[in-house]
Amino acid sequence: MAQYSNSKLLDRPEPGLIKWSPNPNDDSFLHVNLQHRVVQLYKPTGHARRGRFDYERVAKLDDIPPLSTYDWSPAYPGLVAIGTASGTINIINLYDSANHYLEQRLKFTRFCQAIAFNNGSLLAVGLERVRNDQCLQVWDINRLVDTTPSSSWPSLEGSVLGEAIHRFEPATTVSSTKFFEDSPQTLVVGIKNQGIRIYDLRDPNGAVINYQTKCNNNLAIDYVDSNYFASSSLDRPGIVIWDRRAGARHSASPSYVDAADTDGLPWGAALSLDRAIDINPSNAPERGSLVRSIRFCREHRGLLAVLSRTGQLRALETTKEFTSHDGHYEDSPELLEARSSHELDMSFAKPNRKNDQIVSFDWVTLNSPTVNPRALVLRASGAYEILEKPSYTSDHIYKMVPWQAPYRGLEEGTSYHSLMQFEATQHPEMMSSLLVDDALKDIPLFGDRKQSVAAIISEVLESAVWSDSPDLDWEEKNDLQESLADSRTTAEKLIVLRKHTHKISHSQKSPSSGGYIAASGDGRDQTPSDAARHNSVLASNRQAHENLLTKTLNMKDIPTRGQVILDHIMLLRSKERYLFDYSANINITSDDPWLKDLWLWVARASSAAYDDAMVAQGIDYSYLGVIPIWKNDLGRRGTSRLAQGSVLPDDAVWDRGLQSFLTTKTRDSTSNKLKTSKSVRREIAMRICEWGKRSIDVEWNDYAKVPATEKNSSSFTRAAARALFEGDYTEAVNILKTASTEYPELLFVSLALQLTGRGDKGAVKEQLDFDDTVASKTDPYLRAISSLIATNDWETIASQESLPLRERTYIALRNFDDDKLTEWLDNELKKAIETGDIEAIVLTGITDNLVDIFAKYVEKFNDIQTATLVLSICSPRYINDYRCHVWRNAYRAYLQRHKAFLQRTKFEVESTKKSKHRGVPTIKPLSRQIALRCVYCDAEYELASKGRSGGGAGSSSLGVPSPATVTQSQAPQAQGRATNYLMATSISAGVSCANCGRHLPRCVVCLEVVGIPRSDKPEHADDAQVRLAAKFPTFCLKCDHVLHLDHARQWFARHAECPVPECRCRCNFKANPELNYH
Repeated sequence: MAQYSNSKLLDRPEPGLIKWSPNPNDDSFLHVNLQHRVVQLYKPTGHARRGRFDYERVAKLDDIPPLSTYDWSPAYPGLVAIGTASGTINIINLYDSANHYLEQRLKFTRFCQAIAFNNGSLLAVGLERVRNDQCLQVWDINRLVDTTPSSSWPSLEGSVLGEAIHRFEPATTVSSTKFFEDSPQTLVVGIKNQGIRIYDLRDPNGAVINYQTKCNNNLAIDYVDSNYFASSSLDRPGIVIWDRRAGARHSASPSYVDAADTDGLPWGAALSLDRAIDINPSNAPERGSLVRSIRFCREHRGLLAVLSRTGQLRALETTKEFTSHDGHYEDSPELLEARSSHELDMSFAKPNRKNDQIVSFDWVTLNSPTVNPRALVLRASGAYEILEKPSYTSDHIYKMVPWQAPYRGLEEGTSYHSLMQFEATQHPEMMSSLLVDDALKDIPLFGDRKQSVAAIISEVLESAVWSDSPDLDWEEKNDLQESLADSRTTAEKLIVLRKHTHKISHSQKSPSSGGYIAASGDGRDQTPSDAARHNSVLASNRQAHENLLTKTLNMKDIPTRGQVILDHIMLLRSKERYLFDYSANINITSDDPWLKDLWLWVARASSAAYDDAMVAQGIDYSYLGVIPIWKNDLGRRGTSRLAQGSVLPDDAVWDRGLQSFLTTKTRDSTSNKLKTSKSVRREIAMRICEWGKRSIDVEWNDYAKVPATEKNSSSFTRAAARALFEGDYTEAVNILKTASTEYPELLFVSLALQLTGRGDKGAVKEQLDFDDTVASKTDPYLRAISSLIATNDWETIASQESLPLRERTYIALRNFDDDKLTEWLDNELKKAIETGDIEAIVLTGITDNLVDIFAKYVEKFNDIQTATLVLSICSPRYINDYRCHVWRNAYRAYLQRHKAFLQRTKFEVESTKKSKHRGVPTIKPLSRQIALRCVYCDAEYELASKGRSGGGAGSSSLGVPSPATVTQSQAPQAQGRATNYLMATSISAGVSCANCGRHLPRCVVCLEVVGIPRSDKPEHADDAQVRLAAKFPTFCLKCDHVLHLDHARQWFARHAECPVPECRCRCNFKANPELNYH
């Protein structure tokens, strides 16, 4: 039943309302289109799951009366009652193709607020307040029960229902009403600004139960336990669930009375939720209700969903609070608690989703509590969709995984993906729910193809067989294991995994399925030309990169070893020294050509900025991109790039600074002698573009490594196109001529290009009539060459997104005038920020705009590692953005929780060095992480003051702080004495406090002082482990006794108690000795 507020029809969703049949034996749903006044009846015919919903239309009625509320009869599936704004009640027959409807007029015209059928023939109508009439009226429609598909109603005049059999609520506004299914003569009514009342129509005295509340809208009754019903208010995001058994206080349990008295729970309520939905103040509706509708699920007790006016659909699971058996009172109201909540549509908060917003919903009646609950929703676009509540077994599999931290298994080669093992007799009991849920997730639930849920459950439980190692057989038969074992670097392993996934996807692709769409993530692996060989559409360079990364994130059918690699790409790269060695970073990311180009640009920008080579006129131009150079833009912290006391430069100073970098005579880099007022900026910008250009030797070396079966003409067309982009027609023709010996089709391209280069450019297109659409399906560079031959239009090539952005920017710089270039750069930057295209580093440099690009990139692919490393070069030195700080902390926390302490420390040290501005680090040093203090005199050892000496108290014989100093620490430098701690006497004295001179305690096994050279000279032992263990002391945290590590191993291999006779401490006690404590 749809309810509307006193704001009349302001809350009416334009696409309409949907409702699943209230009759559990009738599989159908109703769609009422409010805008076109159409009622349509549909029947599900097969699948009803996320992504697929099969249905067909059964009936359609046009030109229905304009409605304000409606309800569908559960007893007579053909009857639908409609309330109007004038108070007229209309009853339509869904099976009447003549569009006849019966009309019941009221004595006084007023707004119809609510209407409801019971399980029989009663119809209750809630009306707006009028002074001289009751506002809750009940009719008996028993005479209208003939609603078979062949029935047809004639047009009748006047009243067809007669007088109402019950009349209640004079001079009040009824905002909502509902009948109880288990008691058809009992209905609950919401009274505006007063409360909720329950009427029993059988009571001749008209007794009523009254609950005081403002939550009197959107009444919904729990089908499984009809004692509970929910309601909401117009101006609050909360809901209240009521218990109809709440009557006199003497019949309620003490726990309920206490909750009502002390917790502020309204009398009659079982649960009050102040924020059942999320409300953003900026998106909150000014008029209309915040909660649009509430629905209970028919198969599950306490499961309800709440739809907000902003399109949020949240499912809430409630359960009864635990009470002791002694405290149970019969017929007493019982308190509920919210066990969990689930967002059925996670994308409701995304911007620009007006057409996908949910405007109406209802639970699908499945007639089986085993099947996962699902809701039918109506989008603002008019589309139907099935949304499923997360399965009860969605986290079941994780509960079966033995606890192991993520870093475990990487070094030892063991897997953390294994499941707990069960005996054959225990397996069905432990795993049955998961197996049943998996078997039911993709079966037809309606129509002729409907399958028996009970039969499927029985079959699954009887045939359940569990292997001790589920994917062992698969891994043994798959050659992927050998390829991963032969790969040495993370990049090589990722390439192997992508090739394996690509091979599987093509083997599973049927011949009739057609080509892959490039944007779907399945169509490319390396370059746009690779995608073109499998698609009819040439992907843009950005789409190609997104497809590569998406394919990596969504890999399936890979063994556990491969999954471990995918789960720890950032960790594995960090262990390969993915840091600030840019040449090493290029090799580490060799599996991703776009990341390679990114680090190549950073490497050359860093080389150009070495030793302040990019500082001129008091301005630091280092790491600036094309747009900052072109627009004289130093960013939001522009003054940080200026010398002390300098002001922001004007255009003249800016250009003089750039001119100083052009120390040698440059070639004529612009085309057609462009008239420009910023020639210096153009030249510098083109040099910035060339920072990301690979050398010819590298290009041909890469080509030589390609297997002969995978070679094609794209390497030659790329070299020829780049020569054209630089204006060298002769070099381009020579490259194509050379390639024509191996690829004869390029000979014709070279001939056409020669004609273009002769200067008669205006007639070229007419002479050749070249169709560039042929090339567009094969090779982006060949398409660019053919476009130039056919049109001589550089703008077309600059807009060809299948080319790298660096090359398109170079073309624009050479061929566009100032205004056109500015507009083109602004448009490309806007697209890069919206899509997270890291190629745009050539446009932005490492500036504030790059942070915006990385924000979208991280949102899509979670690569905080690359974002942090790149931005740490200039943040916070030149960039002050909180997102950089957040990503840095997230990356540090990632390394810390994986116990990559060495990698985390190196990152912190190197990034702090990178942050130096005018010789001072801009990253605040971390607080001291280890406190060294003497346990005898309580003197603190200051590392900074001891740094001047070669060794000393708190240091081992090599001048390095000993591990023992965590407990036995040292004091500040002795008063003014300069002691050489590397002398033989100091070394023999061992570790001692510089303040009080006390040594570490004695080993309780050998009774020798710990930290002093031992008499048994373990440093001469043959076993390296013995030599190492002899240097370290161990402490019991309970009794504080000390042992040499090798002595502790020998003693506790046979004993659990402390070696000291008087001490009864069980130093080596293990609560669970069967567990492995490594």
